[in-house]
Amino acid sequence: MQKKGYVMNITTASQTFAKGLLTVFQNWKLRSEITIEVSSSGNLIYRVWVKGKAYLPLLANILYNDAVEHLESQKKANMLIHSTLNNK
Repeated sequence: MQKKGYVMNITTASQTFAKGLLTVFQNWKLRSEITIEVSSSGNLIYRVWVKGKAYLPLLANILYNDAVEHLESQKKANMLIHSTLNNK
């Protein structure tokens, strides 16, 4: 999660997990994609991205919907930075 709140990624070594997570994000209508990198040891690294200042607040609302009210999360704050609900 970048502090500006425009992009977030989940990194995994599992192609199956990455593809499944991408499917979930796409079903939630989030702008998402997978990038693949090769580590210095030659292993594949999959990054599942959610991008766009309109989409990160949607993801935050999904992830933190049932969170305890007193939970203070910097990741949540970064994801909600561009939320119209948060800026009222």
